[in-house]
Amino acid sequence: MVRHAGFVRNIMIGREGMHRAVLLEIVGQSGGAHPRSYISTGNVTFSAEPYDISRIVDRVERAITAVLGRTEPFFVRSVAHLEDLVASDPFSGSPFPDAVEHVVSFLHAPIDPKALHLPTYSRRGDICLFSATRWEVFGVARMVDGRTSGPGGLVERTLDQRVTSRAWGTVVRVATDPDPLPT
Repeated sequence: MVRHAGFVRNIMIGREGMHRAVLLEIVGQSGGAHPRSYISTGNVTFSAEPYDISRIVDRVERAITAVLGRTEPFFVRSVAHLEDLVASDPFSGSPFPDAVEHVVSFLHAPIDPKALHLPTYSRRGDICLFSATRWEVFGVARMVDGRTSGPGGLVERTLDQRVTSRAWGTVVRVATDPDPLPT
């Protein structure tokens, strides 16, 4: 069994009937063993064989739709993949020394990172997408006129696909504390 992390797009635990226990039950009943929830958004780790992931994702998404009444994608990465992302220190090349947010956007479909025109800036100049892998886009945000925005919308418009974005600190926490299987 391999430890995986799943990120549900556009939910907050405790709202619309999606409580922590509900999310953990959904993941467990969908085939994810030993699910664990993180923070107050749809972040969960679980164990599964890699060949079961697409089946688990499909079941989790259908169950979430049943609870919320709307479809929200479930983005899965192995914890080992997240550990590699953390080790790569992607924000060391941040174009904003005054960034207030460091965000990774998880993609639903792979991309060719060389085909992106990076860096890409928002119209207000508060967001910069500056690096990408086949499965993630890294962005930073800074305050402009006393406010900022998250980079997820810019990533979705740029790539024409749904994404889910997480603060880098959340990804680091999940990667470094994945609650491995008990020995």
